[in-house]
Amino acid sequence: MISQLSIDIIKSTVPVLKKNGQQITTRMYEIMFQNHPEIKKQFDMSAQADGSQPARLATAVYSYAKQIDNLSALKSMVENIAHRHVQTHVTPEQYPIVGESLLQAMKDVLQEAATEEVMAAWTEAYQILSQVFINREQEIQHISGK
Repeated sequence: MISQLSIDIIKSTVPVLKKNGQQITTRMYEIMFQNHPEIKKQFDMSAQADGSQPARLATAVYSYAKQIDNLSALKSMVENIAHRHVQTHVTPEQYPIVGESLLQAMKDVLQEAATEEVMAAWTEAYQILSQVFINREQEIQHISGK
């Protein structure tokens, strides 16, 4: 479980995520594709070019921050994303790459607002959410026999 302090900090970032979310996620993909070009093949690059993928991720990050103290409200979103990840062959080993890229993008975009406390809370929150996805994706793969 995530600490109450981290929950409070994450919730305090909701307004800035609403305002800057797509800028953060666009930057995240730039960082990730630059540092890990092999991952590009798993993405619909037209959805990158038209901004729809960064927009979807920004909505997901914003929703997570807003509902971090009520994760059951995110069940359908998690389910949809997990199924998409299974279809595109996302592996557990890729989650740290995404997390590192997302956190760096937050620092790049939010600058002084990305305090040590904010980054520590988001690191904790990302690790917990990534484990939720990894577990659900493994369940889906087991059920489907993949």
